Amino acid sequence: MVRNGILCLEGDWDEGLRRRRTVVPVLDLLRSQWNIPYIHRTASTRDEFGRVIKEWVKSKYQSFPILYLGVHGAPGAIHIGNDKIPLRDLHEFTGKGRDRIIHFGSCETLQATQRELSEFLSRTQFTAICGFKNEVDWLHSCALEILILDLLSSRRITPKNIRSFKTHLDAQAKTLVRSLKFHVWERNRGKL
Repeated sequence: MVRNGILCLEGDWDEGLRRRRTVVPVLDLLRSQWNIPYIHRTASTRDEFGRVIKEWVKSKYQSFPILYLGVHGAPGAIHIGNDKIPLRDLHEFTGKGRDRIIHFGSCETLQATQRELSEFLSRTQFTAICGFKNEVDWLHSCALEILILDLLSSRRITPKNIRSFKTHLDAQAKTLVRSLKFHVWERNRGKL
């Protein structure tokens, strides 16, 4: 089976030059176990973030419809370097998310109003977004993200398949889904 590819855009988790944490081992496991292709990039500034997204939306990356943002977060926002960027200000995505999904691997980003999440999806045209509403434990979130990315990579990114993804994830990891307050928001339908 050909798998959907993942673009992982990772921020700095730790201050200083001795960066210890990274999601690369999660991506390596997905590639070694299920042959899931990935591209890993880092961004420490808003400009770096924008350059990666501008490249990712090109047609040559259609086979990488999953964007995994491994960054720090806040309610309704992500952190890129020293910038806290609310979802409404992520103009890099405007109109470019058709047949794609973002997994916010960040604490609290989906702790936004229904209106903010719906407007983000409407403006960007992503099929869905998913992520965490609360602060999450690093190891537990990585364990759940292995399942999330495996399930997302195994089917086309369509509304029907997003609902199927959520059903399968709940069946496999309901306790982690609930304890980490993981949510999926689908364009035109809201929270699943």
